[in-house]
Amino acid sequence: MKHKKMMIFEGTMCCSSGVCGPEPDKALVEFSDTVKKLQQDYPEMQIQRANMSHNLDVYRQNMDILQMIKDKGIGILPLISIDGAIVSRQKYMTYDELKQALEA
Repeated sequence: MKHKKMMIFEGTMCCSSGVCGPEPDKALVEFSDTVKKLQQDYPEMQIQRANMSHNLDVYRQNMDILQMIKDKGIGILPLISIDGAIVSRQKYMTYDELKQALEA
């Protein structure tokens, strides 16, 4: 597989792990585990998670993403892109879904 870049644009939250706050967010915990597994299985791939509350500069550098949020609202997040192409909106993909998107 050639070097790929995955970007995950997430809404406002205190952390990306899902374990902060009074109740852990199961979907975020599972997705964090998925990202770790992808990093192990695809060490040549660059994975970046951008959280609106901590990485606003990443959003500013991606005008297409900002425009989508402006047009469709914050509910469109999370957005996942691979090499600049959006592969998922409004949900966190599973490991198998991401693997399939990477190998397409």
